Amino acid sequence: MMRIGEKSGFLRVVAFAIDWVVIVAWGGILFGLVMWFSNGDLKPFSSPLVAQGVGFLSMTLPVILYFGILESSRFRASIGKLIVGLRVASSQGGSLTFRQSFMRTAIKFAPWELGHLVAQQAMFSANGGVPVWVYLPMILSFALPIWWVGSLLLKEEAPYDVWVGARVEKSNV
Repeated sequence: MMRIGEKSGFLRVVAFAIDWVVIVAWGGILFGLVMWFSNGDLKPFSSPLVAQGVGFLSMTLPVILYFGILESSRFRASIGKLIVGLRVASSQGGSLTFRQSFMRTAIKFAPWELGHLVAQQAMFSANGGVPVWVYLPMILSFALPIWWVGSLLLKEEAPYDVWVGARVEKSNV
């Protein structure tokens, strides 16, 4: 019988929690820089579209690049995966191309970006209420991660891995 710490789905969740430390550190650096350069006097964005673009370029895209570059590198793993002894491979066992790795991560973080979209729309809607169309991204931003974590824990694979021809395996190192 396999113990809980030996299952790759559980290890992937732990690895992702470790990677969140890296993501939070990046967010902290961004926050510090913004506060430094604005002298703490933040100006509001002109529209939800501008706010979404700034958030995507400064937070989401660097996070996607972090995973995309590291998981297609010779390490084949993010910092979290390296720590728990996992690596990302193509379904044939070789390294992922940068494109595969980038797409895998972009799909994985799509719910995060949908959550940002919902937050931006809510901030700009004020007392007028959130537009009805925002409910679909709101539902997806919750439902997709639940589906993916459930797939990891129950089937040991995430749908986005299947879609791009990737797998996460124990590292030989």
